[in-house]
Amino acid sequence: MDLFSRLAETTLRQNQQGELPDFVVPLLMQVARHPETFAGRETLVELLLQEVEEYETYSNVCCEKIGFSLEDIHVTLDRLGVSY
Repeated sequence: MDLFSRLAETTLRQNQQGELPDFVVPLLMQVARHPETFAGRETLVELLLQEVEEYETYSNVCCEKIGFSLEDIHVTLDRLGVSY
């Protein structure tokens, strides 16, 4: 499975079985469904995939950061030029 397919699969799984909010799914799927648009930027897409895989709703609540937050995902999406 290629990077973009993995992003799509992970996004849907984390949304349906995890805690990934519905409102961010269309942005993530925009990246996943348009690999030609993000060619040459696979490093950022890999980071985005990792952030989605390790998404934690309360990652910034305690003194030790656990996983990635929605803010982390949005920063990477911004770097890719994807926004609402």
